[in-house]
Amino acid sequence: MSIIAIIILTIGISNLTENPQNRLIRQFAEKKLRLFSRGYSLDTINCDGVDINDNKFVNCRASNRKQKIILLECPYREKDSRCNYLLKR
Repeated sequence: MSIIAIIILTIGISNLTENPQNRLIRQFAEKKLRLFSRGYSLDTINCDGVDINDNKFVNCRASNRKQKIILLECPYREKDSRCNYLLKR
């Protein structure tokens, strides 16, 4: 099996098994992450679909031009909020 087929299969399975509510949370947060990343020259990676501390933010990841991982928290409900830095590695 080729690498591309394995990647497509993995993405398909993860999409089928993800809770619909978590998917909506993740998708909205990733939109905020993309907007934030454009303004700070970051490459988006992904966001979690679960708000672990009920603060209306989820953990997200991006990378800078030096390929360092940047940890952020991005809102999934607040229309006027933006992502915040958590920690730089």
